[in-house]
Amino acid sequence: MKIDAQVYFWKYLKSFSNLIVNDNKLLQQNYLPEQFSLTMHRNNVSGCLAFTSEPLEVETRFLAELAFTHPFILGVIGGIDLTDIKTLAKMEELRRYPSIRGFQAESRGLTDSLQEVMDQLREYQYSLDLRLSPDSNIPALCDWVASYPDQSFILQHAGNPDTKHAPASFWVSAIRMLAKNQNFSCKVSGLFEQSNWKSWKPTDLYPFLEVLFDSFGPGRLLYASDWPFILIAGVYVQWKSLLEKFTDKYSVEERSLFFGENARRIYRI
Repeated sequence: MKIDAQVYFWKYLKSFSNLIVNDNKLLQQNYLPEQFSLTMHRNNVSGCLAFTSEPLEVETRFLAELAFTHPFILGVIGGIDLTDIKTLAKMEELRRYPSIRGFQAESRGLTDSLQEVMDQLREYQYSLDLRLSPDSNIPALCDWVASYPDQSFILQHAGNPDTKHAPASFWVSAIRMLAKNQNFSCKVSGLFEQSNWKSWKPTDLYPFLEVLFDSFGPGRLLYASDWPFILIAGVYVQWKSLLEKFTDKYSVEERSLFFGENARRIYRI
């Protein structure tokens, strides 16, 4: 079973705070499950995980409602502010949606004061996707992640490397450091969006994939497209075909892990 571990659905509003959407006219329209289902089936993908494009509770509920009527949405990852004093109550209320499998948050500002929130995430068996920012303190993040060995963490967008150039040493160092935490997995996505949109070549991205697969291994990497953001640099089949070609050197079992089974296990699908 092939699973796309990160896609987005939204009804476009001019009030969107997402900067990528606001800077690209292609994205300034509705992107809904009906549109993605055609792409998904053409590419032999069985299901997906839906992520909020805005860090709002209403967006989480919107996706959870979509999951009721679109069975190929195998899970929903909501947006959350871990430092909000209302987070515990909001998480409790959202439990009524069985499709919710976890939340996503910024990696900065993570401190020991979040113990209650982390305890509740673990109790409800919710995963936590983390986004790196330019000022992320990687050693501090590693220490924080290590203090919650029973929590499942997933790094989004491969750590946001600049794929217009060869892998930067600080990104390579960050990936290798984060990968030492066995409860940390990584999404292989976002590389298109960070590339030279009109002139990228598969070989431009291979060095980044080498670092990711060497660091995390096929057992902790997840295939993801970031649809529809991927459309600003290419089409879905290009990304999936690139990854299929790159992973030809791995066994059938390892490819199965990467293209779906890891997502099934980590998000309890």
